[in-house]
Amino acid sequence: MPRIASPALSAILALSFAAPVARGQAQAPATAPAPTPVTAAASRSGLTGLNDVVASVTNNGKTDNVTKGEVITFLSHYPPPQPEDRETVYRETLESLINTKLLTQFLIRQNIVVPPEKIDAEIEKLKQQLKADNQDLPTALRQNNISMESLRQEYENRLRWATFLEAKATDAALRKFVAEHRDLFSGTQIRASHILLKLDPNASEAEKEKAKQKITAIKKEIDDKKLTFAQAANKYSEDPANVGGAGGDLDYFSLTTGLIEEFTDVAFKLRKGVVSDPVETPFGYHLILVTDRKEGKPIDFEQNRPAIVQAFGADLQKQVVTAERKTAKVDIKPVPRDLFPDASAPANAPAATEPARPAAPK
Repeated sequence: MPRIASPALSAILALSFAAPVARGQAQAPATAPAPTPVTAAASRSGLTGLNDVVASVTNNGKTDNVTKGEVITFLSHYPPPQPEDRETVYRETLESLINTKLLTQFLIRQNIVVPPEKIDAEIEKLKQQLKADNQDLPTALRQNNISMESLRQEYENRLRWATFLEAKATDAALRKFVAEHRDLFSGTQIRASHILLKLDPNASEAEKEKAKQKITAIKKEIDDKKLTFAQAANKYSEDPANVGGAGGDLDYFSLTTGLIEEFTDVAFKLRKGVVSDPVETPFGYHLILVTDRKEGKPIDFEQNRPAIVQAFGADLQKQVVTAERKTAKVDIKPVPRDLFPDASAPANAPAATEPARPAAPK
């Protein structure tokens, strides 16, 4: 898929607030590309139907659609996925774009007023960035089929979020957040092993229950001392990274290493030597064993305030989107047949395989 040529042009396509990006491409929160109906990257790829609706989200009487063009814009910021990963990447991309829609809907309901002159100032900054890249705003907008109205709306959304975050990120709230996330800010590391039983993202409840019962039986074998954890991992784990009798070892990692949150939420709360109950992630069921822990050091609050605010904001977005999801109706359509290069019919592709360690255990 064509790459975006310049940092300034990328800025146009990356105005929306943070949203979780597709697994297999990145694990840390990242800024989601702006939802535009058609992009230069898409038009150069020869795709048609870029305004086709591939997903919709309805909440509090408001419906927003995600178009095929928006998905192309998002995916153009990352390397093309492998054929076996396409279904997962497509669905995770839609989840990120839907989260941004929900966050936008929430912020609009907060009645936060953004003065037009603030938007003007941001657009002037963008013009200067483009000028440094030997480009101009009208040409960049035309090449990406973005209207000035859409651009101003994206900046308004971004500034509305900044205003909301500023009101929430008080000293008291930030210090409480640091205290509650001590391992994150201190750089604490743990060493853990895991056993994975893989599940397709579209697995039925019956299939999930079967896998859960199997991994529960494996845990009982370990608890009953019939097998050590390492022996059980070598015998049962379906993690492709568990090669050469690694015993499920993931080596040391921190909360900023990039492992998926569902996994680290459990792992960092485990006592050393205790095997977890079955842990469900988008990749299947895991058993986790923490084998070592290296405590980090407390941080200086004022010196690290920008990083604290950033982490606080990401957590705040997650809270907002989680709450919005409880009442939202989401409809996702199958993968368009021509979405990926040389993809004839990826809609039923199997689930993504796991990247090599130390990427997220899956």
